[in-house]
Amino acid sequence: MQSAGFTSLSQTTRGSRTMLVILTDQAIFRLSGPSYPEVMRQEIQWYLAEQLANARTTKGTRMENRDRTMASFSGALSALRYVDELTTDEENDWNERMRLALDMTASRTVLRRAGEGEPLPSAPSPVGHDPYPRFVRSIPGPDTEYELYGGRLRIVAVEIYDKMVSVRWRAAPEPDLWAAFPEEAAQLAHDVEGTDAWAVEALTQKAERRMRAMRLYNFGLTDDVGTEYHGTGGGHRGGGNDVTGEARFSPAPPPNATRLTITWLDLTVDIALP
Repeated sequence: MQSAGFTSLSQTTRGSRTMLVILTDQAIFRLSGPSYPEVMRQEIQWYLAEQLANARTTKGTRMENRDRTMASFSGALSALRYVDELTTDEENDWNERMRLALDMTASRTVLRRAGEGEPLPSAPSPVGHDPYPRFVRSIPGPDTEYELYGGRLRIVAVEIYDKMVSVRWRAAPEPDLWAAFPEEAAQLAHDVEGTDAWAVEALTQKAERRMRAMRLYNFGLTDDVGTEYHGTGGGHRGGGNDVTGEARFSPAPPPNATRLTITWLDLTVDIALP
């Protein structure tokens, strides 16, 4: 077998990476020297930090959605690792940051196979939302404003429909976002550590806008008979010193329920059902 003839040898440098290129008459061989930059490029860190900031706005969503986000992010990290933009340790570190951002560190449910003759558990039926619910009654909210994280919230009214509940509220002024979400604030600060000041400011502002739109005004609803309520929509408008909004839930309270409990951040508000 005839060996390939040696043609030329050259050395190229890209940043802190050095590559030795050997040309033969049949192939090109590349022998890399130190393959990683001493410091992660800011463009790479910017991209990764932005993906984590976006993911934090989806915390609490269905697990399959978080699985897709995790898989997509892991694929991007693998690609960056393949082209020598990340070390293995950095890849593992950023993967762990995404798991934390998505709240995926808790133990997962393990599915088991049903025994012979044992019926398989059925998935819960999706909760329908009637686009034209029939109004039943309106209950005024408490005659008070609740102070929380530098803001004030008032429950204006709770409207009962035949198949849903609508909670109308007003926040004036808005609470301090990062005081309400200290873990997310600490994670974001860790993600942008070492980037330029303008990058820190821009990423923080973008993350704040998304958190305010997607997470800040997420309300919950329970009652005194254990009804499972599902959020079906709502929205808010305004900003700064005066924001009003609505949170919708289904189903309607059952006849034997005597109290609704509205939750928001660390606040709980009880509403008596006449």
